[in-house]
Amino acid sequence: MRAVALLLLFSVCACGSVGRVGAPGASSGSPSSSPLTQTDLQYRVIDRLGAPVFCDPMKYPVAREPDPAVVARMVADLRAQHADEFDAIVRHEHLGSSSLSAADDLRILSQASALAAIPLTARGGIYPFDYQVVGPPTAQVTGTVDPAGAVTLASSRPAPGHLCPICLARWDRIATLAGDTPVTALRPGTLVWTLDAGGRRAAAPVLVVGHTPAPIGHQVVHLVLVDGRSVDVSPGHPLPDGRPLGDLRPGDPVDGSSVASAELRRYDGSDTWDLLPAGATHVYWADGVPLRSTL
Repeated sequence: MRAVALLLLFSVCACGSVGRVGAPGASSGSPSSSPLTQTDLQYRVIDRLGAPVFCDPMKYPVAREPDPAVVARMVADLRAQHADEFDAIVRHEHLGSSSLSAADDLRILSQASALAAIPLTARGGIYPFDYQVVGPPTAQVTGTVDPAGAVTLASSRPAPGHLCPICLARWDRIATLAGDTPVTALRPGTLVWTLDAGGRRAAAPVLVVGHTPAPIGHQVVHLVLVDGRSVDVSPGHPLPDGRPLGDLRPGDPVDGSSVASAELRRYDGSDTWDLLPAGATHVYWADGVPLRSTL
């Protein structure tokens, strides 16, 4: 979830435009006279087979009016830290890099999220891909793209619509002023414990409680700390310092303790959940473990 790490404000399910999927085994794309970056190759795949289904953090799980100054800083960070990706997005979207509007900035961040849905890792001189194309109907496509940008489709099969989990397992319990309460029982206005801007424990009302159906095969991280605390959360959900739970390894420090184990387990709940406490940090405690809201 590099895009999610990049866009820590958010967490969403949105779709790009639909491309036409050709016959398996067919190759397309003319060789390029100059070396192509990985982002260029991702765009060759998108232009050939169609836009990916992805969780757009600008719209999911709750659409919001983004702060243009914050979005502009995120685009500046992308430009500074991933110049090849920024340049490829600007070229592909026909934007003027020297005079980006607020709408252009949003478009760039959305494109970065879409590109993250098509990871490419070189194997034997080519780049395999496996992603879900926007429908209807949605399709799971596999194939390869070579360094010159030629795309070969290996398979295309119908796929169920992709859903973006919000993160908490339905049985997780949230620290409220009335005691630990199942996340499913929270309502806007419920007073929960959070951190204020100075890092002090404080009470704040819940602004939003959200849930979404969990996709088939969804997994959660069963995080166990050395001091005995444990919680079940989707891999991309962040700790207060931004680290996703899926990146944690035994020995990593967490809230004055350390990780004893962090194992992926199949989630048998129908929905995943999250909440948004008021305040500066949007931090809350789930089964004793501090987490930051994705809403």
